[in-house]
Amino acid sequence: MRVHRLLPLTALTVAMAGLVNVTYGADLLSLYREAAAQDPAMAAARASLSAARERVAQAEGSNGFATGVAAGANANYFDLHVRNLPQAQTDRAYLAANVQAFVNKPLYRPANDAAIEQANVAVKLSELSLKAAEMDVANRLAQAYFDVLLAQDNVRLVEAQKAALSEQLAQAKRNFEVGTATIVDTNEAQSRYDQVLAQEISARNEVDRTRWALRNVVGRFETNLKTLRGNAQVSLPTPASMEAWVSRAEREAYPVQIAQQTLAVSEYDVKRAEAAKSWTLDATANVSHTQSSGSSTSGLGTWTYAGLVGVTLNLPFDTTGGLSARIRETLALVDKNRNDLETARRTAGLSVRQAYLGVTSGVAGVAAQQQALKSAETQLASTKLGLEVGVRTNLDVLNAQQQVTQVQRDLAQARYNTLLNDLRLKAATGVLGENDLRATNAYLTD
Repeated sequence: MRVHRLLPLTALTVAMAGLVNVTYGADLLSLYREAAAQDPAMAAARASLSAARERVAQAEGSNGFATGVAAGANANYFDLHVRNLPQAQTDRAYLAANVQAFVNKPLYRPANDAAIEQANVAVKLSELSLKAAEMDVANRLAQAYFDVLLAQDNVRLVEAQKAALSEQLAQAKRNFEVGTATIVDTNEAQSRYDQVLAQEISARNEVDRTRWALRNVVGRFETNLKTLRGNAQVSLPTPASMEAWVSRAEREAYPVQIAQQTLAVSEYDVKRAEAAKSWTLDATANVSHTQSSGSSTSGLGTWTYAGLVGVTLNLPFDTTGGLSARIRETLALVDKNRNDLETARRTAGLSVRQAYLGVTSGVAGVAAQQQALKSAETQLASTKLGLEVGVRTNLDVLNAQQQVTQVQRDLAQARYNTLLNDLRLKAATGVLGENDLRATNAYLTD
């Protein structure tokens, strides 16, 4: 009888062993490389970087030599009649053609110089955006990956609990049949068993949902994932000072760096707007040839050659106020971007503090949950023995089993949250890279 009553606990323990002993295929690092290669956000960032580099060439070209050739040919017909003067009549057809080659070179255009500098800053901004997109892929993948593992753990926990409750229900029915227990014990066991069946349906739906979320990041379905090792222990952050992490994030976090470069780009907009009110100086040279078989006044053919070399000075006057309004607009946008930079710094500091506390409290929480699991398992064994000697009821055993399952679920959640917060901490400071994913990957089964 005692052996039979220990069977639910044994089934639960054996089923839970499957959480850490099963070896799967794909891991976090391999899926990250797949995701990084096909992620549309990263592809968009790469395309944006390519476009930014082309804008540098365009800006530099504005200070180069502008050359070209223009040509034209016309067939002309001229017919003149003067009233009462027949001798003044003119009826003439003639051809005319011309060709011109020119070259222009800006000598002083401050707006062009500002545009070149702005284009180079925009390239740095696009490079930062690409790195931020890479880090975002790593974060999204880690979240989706561990969500799947947690959902799979929950399914196995529910299955283990269902096996234990099934045996408990069978035992309650046997005891009722032999008269050693009341129908109340059977009803309680049946109620708990029905509840776990509903939980199993929900848990399996959650597995499907999380797999779809992972597929959205990776671009394909992956059902065989390496699981977290049972002895995985996340270390505390180094340095062990939250303010040191905050200070670094306020300088180096990608959102902060992107906001800084965005501010720099807008400051060049001010320079370009101010330069629009400045004088410019260009060098100009051209040569042309014109030839015709006649004209409206003569039937004699002509041809000409002409050449020109000189400089052109342009001094604009802001008579409409449009240039001044443009300057004021760019100054307002600079002020806006400066405030956005401060917002980015504050947000980075808050993200680091949250992630840092998540890691430190998570490490302590995992240790506490491990101890709580030992206590819950001891309580379950004691409660089952108490049921044998008549000092505990069947409901007490069911509650103890439920407590073991809940602690196991909380322990798995704490482990995944600690790993995710460790990655978020590094992402918030702008240092998250493939090496960090490789370190996290080492916590998975071989």
